[in-house]
Amino acid sequence: MPVPGSPGGAPARRLARDRAYDALKDAILTRTILPGERLDDDTLQAWLGMSKTPIRQALHALTVEGFVETVAQSHTRVVEPRLEDAVANLQTIGVVVLGILDFVFEELDENERRELVGDLDVLIDALDREDIEDSIAGSQAYYARLMARCPNRVLVEFSARTLAARAYYVMVAYRALEVKWGEAAAEYRLLRAAIEGGDGQAVADATKLVFRIGSPDTAIPKEAS
Repeated sequence: MPVPGSPGGAPARRLARDRAYDALKDAILTRTILPGERLDDDTLQAWLGMSKTPIRQALHALTVEGFVETVAQSHTRVVEPRLEDAVANLQTIGVVVLGILDFVFEELDENERRELVGDLDVLIDALDREDIEDSIAGSQAYYARLMARCPNRVLVEFSARTLAARAYYVMVAYRALEVKWGEAAAEYRLLRAAIEGGDGQAVADATKLVFRIGSPDTAIPKEAS
């Protein structure tokens, strides 16, 4: 596991495999490398300026997390998420978020709730403007604040390791499908009101609505024509 540098000493030197992992993951999340794009060894070596071994180690880690898939004797490429799995991925994220809320919400003071409301205001504004990039950034800010407040570090580490790929799958789906902007904004307004009112049960109910948990309408928006 990563080990912090000694107090007063120089920061620990990052391994090449970790630098390769960070660069590749960032490129996937920012769509510099697109879903379905092949990851050629020679191209990656030239781009990253390092040997094949750390790149292969980074690709293995990204495969375990679900960002990359490798077909033996054929190719390595960025995963191209199945649109029909979008709801299942959304629900998976929601279950973890609900677990974090169980630890966090009742311990929040008024100022901390106000900060979450501010994050949601930014997100709702992006949804009202039908801006998918800003809405993704807004939702990430809100959920990052929740995780930062969670006292269960094991849950936070688990979330960081496992949910990034699920969120990526959902982002790909929402870019490929026609988003129901008004419905999404209305759901987050319910969540905002529940947080502002300090009602834990209402927050849980609104979160389930946002993540399609227990909802009779489990369809993510119809395909764009």
